[in-house]
Amino acid sequence: RARKMASHVAVTSRAAGVAAVASTSTRSRPPQTPRCARRASRSVLSRSASRDDVETDDDGTTSASDLVELECGGVSVSPRGFVALMVRKGVKDRIPRAANEVEAMRGADPAADLAPEIASEFVLPVLITDLDEDAEAAQSARAQTMLQLLQEPPCDMGIQLPYAALEEVTGVTGGAVLGAVLVGKASFGDGVSGGDGEPKNTEKKRASSSSFVWESTLLAGVGAEQSAVDVLGGASEAWQCLALARRYEQYGCRVFATKEALAGAATKKSFSAFFGDETDDAVAGAGAAAEPAALTVSTVRRAFPRMQTVNESRAIAAEAREKFLWQPFAAAVADDDAPTDDDDETP
Repeated sequence: RARKMASHVAVTSRAAGVAAVASTSTRSRPPQTPRCARRASRSVLSRSASRDDVETDDDGTTSASDLVELECGGVSVSPRGFVALMVRKGVKDRIPRAANEVEAMRGADPAADLAPEIASEFVLPVLITDLDEDAEAAQSARAQTMLQLLQEPPCDMGIQLPYAALEEVTGVTGGAVLGAVLVGKASFGDGVSGGDGEPKNTEKKRASSSSFVWESTLLAGVGAEQSAVDVLGGASEAWQCLALARRYEQYGCRVFATKEALAGAATKKSFSAFFGDETDDAVAGAGAAAEPAALTVSTVRRAFPRMQTVNESRAIAAEAREKFLWQPFAAAVADDDAPTDDDDETP
């Protein structure tokens, strides 16, 4: 298991340099945050730890063609927690809407109208909370914080994600910004396993099928001086990385994934073990797909029937602001400015 994880970290680390170049852009300087000590964490590895201490069998090179730029296309509740649905950059606006009542009654699927090249686009699900309270609705503080950060502009309160979080994770100070997040692995059901890659017993098999594994590299610094830190763990670490990426998106931060990470995520087998047979059938519901069946834009709503795209979330938030903030405010101002009987009285 240790050798397997180390190999993934090494691939992620080498790709970090490519992602750093790809993410270079003109950025405004973010507000300064108070300097804080770096927090010790089992999930954070320094660059030297992952680069110098790991031996791999490949040639140690990663090109820009091995990376895919991602963006958050939507979110969903699930029996296991809150899920962020990552898609290729530029695809989020092409995710089909949910079927209305008439279409559902007739068995019509809006995804059937998608162009083949869009219908086959991958969707990378990332578990960002593993809390029971997010099974039916986004009730946890972290789930609600992610919804706020996905608004345009982001509603960044700095509570669940402190403004000094980047310094705590990376140890980079002096007004550093996050330049890129490189996802090396985001997979389900790769938890505890034996030496031959299979769970040793029933108890460990259950732990393996219920785990979410996250491996990534954060690139942060000031200007051309970039430092790379590997972040390993599960849903909590995934939430932190994606939330930081959204916070620093306005300063040029971008999210990438290796093709290896995309190829090993969201397979039919892993969905069956993690989310249950119903979700597994939805992933493979498009027909006789070859094993392993991957989650795509055309099947994502069957896999996550309660998903909400980023655009839908923003539209709902805009409607709520209009109804519960701007309209009452306008009505109150109008009442204050309305003429009274006293105004007609002459002195």
